[in-house]
Amino acid sequence: MNTREEIINLLSKNKEPLGAKRISSELKKTNANIRKILSNLYKEGKITRAGYGKYAVLSVNVLDKLNKSVNVNVNVLDELNKSVNVEDPEAKKLINKEIRKYRKAYLQKLKASDPEAYEKMKKARREYYKRWRAKNKDYNKKWLKEYHKKHPEKFREYQNRYWLGKAMLSDQKEGDK
Repeated sequence: MNTREEIINLLSKNKEPLGAKRISSELKKTNANIRKILSNLYKEGKITRAGYGKYAVLSVNVLDKLNKSVNVNVNVLDELNKSVNVEDPEAKKLINKEIRKYRKAYLQKLKASDPEAYEKMKKARREYYKRWRAKNKDYNKKWLKEYHKKHPEKFREYQNRYWLGKAMLSDQKEGDK
């Protein structure tokens, strides 16, 4: 078992959050090494901060579901085509984050190595989204309503720019006549 797994196991066994000093003393590793690993685990979303300098596992159930449901480090091509069926929203977010990371890396490598294949993939994706939007016509309306509720000031700013542009265009057309 590597140090990362040992840290996650230790955090999941303890009820309260632990600091780097306590973890390093229990695992008999250097404090700097443990702090670096904790920072990386936090950035990856596998653990959370619980107060100043203390860390805790998201939840034991989430990590168990992650390990049982999906092996995130599987072949990138398989990941691109799989859909994730996990009930827990936290686990779903973590899994989708990993999938997006691998997808992005794969597409960057593909773009560098085989631009033709990359263009084909982009074209296929555009076609898919075009068909999807045609089937789900209410999606944009729902999305716009949610966005309007979250950010009314941005929405008003957009409306003002839109109508200002329309007014300027109509003034130009009248001036051309």
